[in-house]
Amino acid sequence: MSITRFIVIAAAAPFLVATVRAQDASLPLTIEDSLVAAGSRLPSADSAKEFSAARIPSQFDLQGQLIAGSAVSPGADSVVSTPRTRLLPANLSIMERAVWGEDGFVREIGLEPPLTPDERRSELSLRRTMLTTHQIGGFVTLGLMGGAVYFGQKIIDGHPEYRRNHQYWVTATIISYSATGLLAILSPPPMIRRNEFSTTTLHKTLAWIHVAGMIITPILGGMIQRRSKNAMQSERVHQVSAYLTTATFAASMIVVTF
Repeated sequence: MSITRFIVIAAAAPFLVATVRAQDASLPLTIEDSLVAAGSRLPSADSAKEFSAARIPSQFDLQGQLIAGSAVSPGADSVVSTPRTRLLPANLSIMERAVWGEDGFVREIGLEPPLTPDERRSELSLRRTMLTTHQIGGFVTLGLMGGAVYFGQKIIDGHPEYRRNHQYWVTATIISYSATGLLAILSPPPMIRRNEFSTTTLHKTLAWIHVAGMIITPILGGMIQRRSKNAMQSERVHQVSAYLTTATFAASMIVVTF
């Protein structure tokens, strides 16, 4: 009997082992096994960092994009702007604005091209040439004015034969004076004009005086030639006016030369 039971048990043992294994395979996973299995599917910490670095741009990338964007299309709220270079002084005179302004006479008729930095440099060179000629013309005019005064004094001293000479010198003085004055009046404006007193300011102030003298003195001379009733009085006033005009003109030349 024992031998028969042993044989039955030995024969059934493989089936029992297979049944137990099948039951173990069908049981749910334990927490540890679940974590291990999940760990094989979830990304690791290093892979998460790499994922974040790939998705989120760094501060330097953002700055680079901002700089590139501002270089291509600057916005209306830009803080830094390039100032426009002023090519003409702010305090232009009426004559300078009418002749040499951005819409001045010489540009309107095509005598000078539109205002640009290169054109402005050319105008400043022209200004130096004109003012140098103006100064030379001033000394020439002063010499002619001295000759006219000399022959006028000779006439007053009782030598009427010098009247023709006096007239020639007066005519030459008026022509030279007018041309010399126009060189200064029509010259291009400077780059900068400072509102301060200088020898040039004094020169221009004296110019108003000798301009008035150059207008009054010939008129008085014409009254003398017509032998009006007040000829003697006009002769004296003409003489004083001529000397004052010559002295004022000489002073205006001295202050800008020495």
